[in-house]
Amino acid sequence: MEIKTRYIGIVLIILAMILSACTSSAAGTNDSGNSSAEDSSTSIVIGLAAEPTTLMASTDPAASTSGIIRNIYSQLIDYDGKGNFIPKLATEWKNIDEYTWEFKLREGVTFHNGAPFNAESVKFTIDYMLNPDNKSVYGSRWMKELKEFKVIDEYTIQFVTQQPNASFLHRVFTDIQPLEPGYVQEVGKEEAAKKPIGVGAYKFKEWKRGESVTFEANDDYWEGEPQIKDVTIKFIPEFSSRLSSLLSGDVDLIKSVPVDSIERVEGDSELKIISGLTGKPAFIAFNTFKDSPLKDVKVRQALNYAIDVDSLIKNVMNDRAEKLTGTLTPFNASFVEVDEYEYNPEKAKQLIEEAGYKVEDMELTLETTNGYFPMDSQIVQAIAGELEKLGMKITVIQNETGVYVQKATSQKMDDMYFYTAAASTEGESMYSFYYSPTGVYRFHNNPELLGEIASTFPIFDPTERQQAMKNIQVKLMEEAVIIPLWIGEDLWGAKKDISFKPKFNEALDIYSIERGQ
Repeated sequence: MEIKTRYIGIVLIILAMILSACTSSAAGTNDSGNSSAEDSSTSIVIGLAAEPTTLMASTDPAASTSGIIRNIYSQLIDYDGKGNFIPKLATEWKNIDEYTWEFKLREGVTFHNGAPFNAESVKFTIDYMLNPDNKSVYGSRWMKELKEFKVIDEYTIQFVTQQPNASFLHRVFTDIQPLEPGYVQEVGKEEAAKKPIGVGAYKFKEWKRGESVTFEANDDYWEGEPQIKDVTIKFIPEFSSRLSSLLSGDVDLIKSVPVDSIERVEGDSELKIISGLTGKPAFIAFNTFKDSPLKDVKVRQALNYAIDVDSLIKNVMNDRAEKLTGTLTPFNASFVEVDEYEYNPEKAKQLIEEAGYKVEDMELTLETTNGYFPMDSQIVQAIAGELEKLGMKITVIQNETGVYVQKATSQKMDDMYFYTAAASTEGESMYSFYYSPTGVYRFHNNPELLGEIASTFPIFDPTERQQAMKNIQVKLMEEAVIIPLWIGEDLWGAKKDISFKPKFNEALDIYSIERGQ
């Protein structure tokens, strides 16, 4: 009897230990699950098409670079897409006279390494841009426009321009992202471009070339702690691969969803589309640096009449775009409506004949990227089809993104190419890149016209300046320098719990992203 009782007691002890272990294991699983849920609400993995060329501020305006690094650095001022500037690192600004702009800087802001942000930070950044050795794309226009930079005191600076510059605030918005002088001088510009230090909402962690870049929240950010604490940005050039990554859960958010893939994203109960109209103009550029029929304005006008943009918006863009008739978008402070080229194939044929050509003898190339711009291949194929209806021979050339950009910045494109420009805030901010003698992306080779456009930039009086900008817009379309197409929607595929409002310039603002439970 004693032996039996002792045996039962041992069995009960063993059972209790097993139950305790199971309970502990289950509790551990639940704790892990809660931790995972908590982590997912404060972290995000984003899939983008292109990798930055550098992580150094105030160097490269390409969207693949500037759109990412704005999270590491910060701007002096922001722009709302409606003509209004918003204080950021600069709290106020004014004109001392037509040549002098004074800015008061925000006090108490520090860089990620603890160094103070102040007037010397801005001076160092301006000097960096002006040094040709640093190859800042912004540098050439600052060399031309800036006469002197003054540090008035620790938190007051002045810019003195060579000429009255009414668009100066637009320059400040797009170009200046302050660098930390001590860090750049200590490690050198090459190292600083790989491992950046800024004052932005996110600190740099790691850059795996060709794969990803990771950030962590800057909890001392002057606007407040970011909700998203950990960020991984994966570079996935092909959209099909980005979509697969979203559907499989490898990423939480992807940019540039083509309109023909919206239903597939929305068909997943765990996903949704986040969209907003952009300020980025899509157009066909005519390269007149090359000897071809496109040097004749009548041929360029004919090609405008030959394209049914309304049909393309409906059938290719699925009505996810707004038609453009000129070179600027409604988000641009200088925008005015200009007369559009109606769809008129017979008029197109007539103009080509008046220019001394036969439609059937016209052989032109049309270049594009393959997946860098949303729907780029489909759009170009549809446009080629429109032109071939007239009897032309159109050869479509698809370029790798890096090759395409190199061609676009060196006038090496063939006849025509599809392009989506960065959103611009004022006429000069667009025209200085595309339609001025020193424009990095210029493609129209008419020095007289480009010089005439550049001569309007110094106009300071607002009324006179807006009239000049109107005249430019009208003249550019009379010259048919492009085929204006549309501004599209910035389309993101996202997990259901993600929310944010896309910006007009498609900048990736991770600080504004929220994740719910």
